[in-house]
Amino acid sequence: MSPAALALFCGVLLAAAASDLASRRIPNPLPAALALGAIVLGFPHDLGAALSRGGAFLLVGLPALGLYLAGALGGGDVKLLAAAALWMPLSSPPSFLEGLALAGGLQAAGAVALRAFAAPAPQRPSAMPYALSIAAAGLLWAAAQGVQP
Repeated sequence: MSPAALALFCGVLLAAAASDLASRRIPNPLPAALALGAIVLGFPHDLGAALSRGGAFLLVGLPALGLYLAGALGGGDVKLLAAAALWMPLSSPPSFLEGLALAGGLQAAGAVALRAFAAPAPQRPSAMPYALSIAAAGLLWAAAQGVQP
């Protein structure tokens, strides 16, 4: 990944995580910038590699869409996951999803622990800002790719 591509990929993921943490929303321009960046900066020029990236997009995006339709994932999370997958060859989603599962599990455990030690107050459970886990998994994936000229 080129330094410019790496900066865009990581920067957008971090901005999405910060926005989700602050407002529980991921503004549409962030996944759009991530997807556009994948096409402009990160997309391969040969057809086989481009089809591989399309396969990764489907492999990550379709199950995420199913989770959204089931009410288990927010729309911004789906868009962010699918846009991040556009950067990956078809061989990458399993390791990305393993990182996502680990980060999400740690985030959920932390949320449960915080609620357990918080002052007792009646509150309804709130959605977890899952872009934090998406960003963590994406940053781990990007670090594994390294920087190439």
